[in-house]
Amino acid sequence: MAMSADRAATERDSTGHLYAIVAFALLAGGLAGIIGDAVGYGLFLIATLILLAAVVMMGLYFMTRAFDGPSLREAYTNAFQAGGWCYVFAVSALAGHYTHEAILGRLDWHWIVFGPAILAAIVYLDVNLYRIIYKRNEPTLQRYGHVMERRNLQPEAMRATFIEEVVVHKSLFKVSPFRWVRHQLILWGFGLMFAVEIVAVVFREAWPAFGFADVWRTPGHPLRAAFDFAYDLTGLMVLIGCILALIFRVMVNGKPEQKFTDTPTALFLFVVVLTGFVLEGVRINSEMAIYSQAEFVGEAFAVGLAAIGLGSLSAGAHSALWYFHVLLSCAFIAYVPVWRLIHSCATPLGRMVNSQKTMLAMKKQTALRGLMQGQARGAIMTPSTTDFPKAPGRD
Repeated sequence: MAMSADRAATERDSTGHLYAIVAFALLAGGLAGIIGDAVGYGLFLIATLILLAAVVMMGLYFMTRAFDGPSLREAYTNAFQAGGWCYVFAVSALAGHYTHEAILGRLDWHWIVFGPAILAAIVYLDVNLYRIIYKRNEPTLQRYGHVMERRNLQPEAMRATFIEEVVVHKSLFKVSPFRWVRHQLILWGFGLMFAVEIVAVVFREAWPAFGFADVWRTPGHPLRAAFDFAYDLTGLMVLIGCILALIFRVMVNGKPEQKFTDTPTALFLFVVVLTGFVLEGVRINSEMAIYSQAEFVGEAFAVGLAAIGLGSLSAGAHSALWYFHVLLSCAFIAYVPVWRLIHSCATPLGRMVNSQKTMLAMKKQTALRGLMQGQARGAIMTPSTTDFPKAPGRD
């Protein structure tokens, strides 16, 4: 059995090395101008679809009794690995391509700065999420992985806890409706904004790269207006949530409830969203943007900025604000797994695990069995006091 485990580890290492070579080849091909952006975005779409399929299969495994358990577990495990590597391939190909374009002078300096910054932020985010979610829990998974078999799961309890604690956050609402509103606005505003951006990449970047009509830059196109409205709505949710979080911090200053605040994250995210809306307002004023009705928050900022004499900025001031906003946004992406923000997701997931009474009982039995076996081995290995010769002069 040990040999088979060693063989499996060796095969995984070999496969990882092979995939790393493929990623490096895609990066080199992009740098050489052989691989275009269509390849990178194609791999990005494939990765997104595979990862979505993996999430669905994992949900079916843990929350239902549908399909064969072992086959479903193997399928979603393989899908996560395949989707993850396709994502790495996509990033490699796009990094190479856009670096090649920058060297040839086909990209503005804005995007030359943005590209490496967002790439570094995403890599840092991915590595740290892997370290926090998997590597930190790897010993526990290896020791108690057998109790997570499907026959030990209670899908009804898992589904109920998912709805109540992950989606609705029922427990938080019972504790404090104010904290619940703040939390929901920030969590779902940020999460939905991220989802909107993933879909927007398809129409803004991938669609033209595949040779189709560039609907994103077609004046007055309803698809662009829909995305602009979605961006403003989700951004407004986050902005209000951050304001509520800062108000709550002032309300509980010096009180025991202060431990439930995260002022650095709230300020960080508030500045990111606020500078984004300011940039949008300046753009609407300077370009008389055709989408301004859909960009209802940006329109409000445009009116407010014009009223105080800041309807337009000099080219230098606008560029400085753009760089500040973009680099701060990239820094926030890297900041997610570092500070307390990660617990917004970890706590509900912990409650889902705690809803599995059968699995937790088996985990406790495994721990007790290991403890008792360790004590039994210690009793065998430790000699009795009667085995030692008596010291001279002692009874």
